[in-house]
Amino acid sequence: MIENRILLSTPTYPYPTLPANDSLTDATGQRFTKGDDIFTLISHTHCYANHILAQNISKPATLLEYPRWKDFIKEVDKGYSIIGISAYPPHLDNVMKMCQYIRETSPDTTIMLGSYAAQAFKAKYDEETQKKYVDYVVKGEGVKFLREFLGEDTNQPIEQKLMPKC
Repeated sequence: MIENRILLSTPTYPYPTLPANDSLTDATGQRFTKGDDIFTLISHTHCYANHILAQNISKPATLLEYPRWKDFIKEVDKGYSIIGISAYPPHLDNVMKMCQYIRETSPDTTIMLGSYAAQAFKAKYDEETQKKYVDYVVKGEGVKFLREFLGEDTNQPIEQKLMPKC
């Protein structure tokens, strides 16, 4: 079990599409240039929340952004003691598949669920299912929650020194 690192991940790819065949990770195409035919711009949106979490805890973090299933299980199989998943409500089916895999292969791993999917998770699944697959549903500000959980100083400033690159 890897005690000295935390794994932070987004849901596994491919993602479900939104109505009108919009991509969850393409804010430019679905919001700003939709319907502009050959002039429609396509973007890639990073999961900044996970980058901010990783940069504001003292425990080293491995970050998976839009992993394929094989990449996710390869990383999980290393045996992390803590895995955090940040997702949106349309990802809940993928998130449950991820949590089931973690529970089957590493039952002692602490699973945390954050972002908007965390709130939808509580509404979609009964209490027994919630307890079976997710140990902590993060409500509110994630850096403070994670620092508190890890026993770190919650009064440190929150910084982002490195921006993710495409």
